[in-house]
Amino acid sequence: MTNSKPDEKTLELHKVYASDSPERTAEIYDGWAEEYEEHMRGSGYSHPAMVAAMLARHQPAGGDPVLDAGAGTGIMGEILIALGYPNMHGFDASKGMLALATAKDIYRELRPGLLGQRLDYDDGAFAATVASGVFTQGHAPLDGLDEIIRVTRPGGHIVFSISRSYLGETFETKARALEEAGKWRRVGASARYNSTPLGEDVLLSQVFAFEVV
Repeated sequence: MTNSKPDEKTLELHKVYASDSPERTAEIYDGWAEEYEEHMRGSGYSHPAMVAAMLARHQPAGGDPVLDAGAGTGIMGEILIALGYPNMHGFDASKGMLALATAKDIYRELRPGLLGQRLDYDDGAFAATVASGVFTQGHAPLDGLDEIIRVTRPGGHIVFSISRSYLGETFETKARALEEAGKWRRVGASARYNSTPLGEDVLLSQVFAFEVV
């Protein structure tokens, strides 16, 4: 008989997706932090690589500051620094994840922060902002995009993944509203892909790139 019980990494993902608030999500990630990267490697987690590839297509490498929104354990920062974006800054709601990212000693600055609330950065502080695996069910609300736009300078790029219940018309409605308000314009989008190809579930996702107006 096949064992239908979810493995540990799948169970943790299900907990996060079922979360009813960003604060509860942060608590789950605090408890998951030490095993997070091992679990994600086992699922073939592809969001960071997809977001990094899209950023490199639209934002030239160099020393301008880049914000990692929802930095987690710093996977995104490691990739972008290797690709020539050395001036990385980041924030995350989980203290446990931030502690692991801090220990890597790769970011210029890391601080606590929660998408959906005002971010503790000046207007136009960053040349680009990335968000990998953040805009999805049980995580950050799409209203967090407004703050990301505020802290990204005009002409800079915002690159992020969208998945699960946000993917499709829910996101498109928000994206159109921001475009009609003159906040940004779409410059790129990936095809849909499975963000955990080695895992038990198919998690369809898409990466988008916008230029701040």
